[in-house]
Amino acid sequence: AAAAFAVNFTHPIELVKTRMQASGGSIGATMGGVMKEGGVPAFWKGLPFGWGRELSYTSVKLGAYAPVRNAIGAGDKDAPFYLKFLAGAITGGTGSIIGNPFDVMKTLAQTNTTGEPLGGLVTKLYADQGIAGFYRGVQVNIIRACILNATK
Repeated sequence: AAAAFAVNFTHPIELVKTRMQASGGSIGATMGGVMKEGGVPAFWKGLPFGWGRELSYTSVKLGAYAPVRNAIGAGDKDAPFYLKFLAGAITGGTGSIIGNPFDVMKTLAQTNTTGEPLGGLVTKLYADQGIAGFYRGVQVNIIRACILNATK
């Protein structure tokens, strides 16, 4: 729950970063465009998907860590570091697979400057790409999550 709460504060930063990556604009121009589009509330566009991503990802990476760690023999006091690393990588990678559809929908919402309802964007994504569309970029998310969780 704490991770999802933190999203309330990081989401506007993520929105500006995502829009800058998509448009190539400066931080000032991007923030000005967001303000013009919908005022201050526009900085929280896609927030429910940010919560969904964080809750699903964090639940798996934290909830599954101890069972996975114990299953692969990394729970012992004298277990080698690489087994603990592996347990973190497995749970982080799995969490990122589960959270990726929320991540894609969050990005769709954050980059939507046309005013088209998100439901229409999601329907179009599914019609064009099927379920695979919700897993765009999952490979990179898995790599990032494996590294982040294995090293914590």
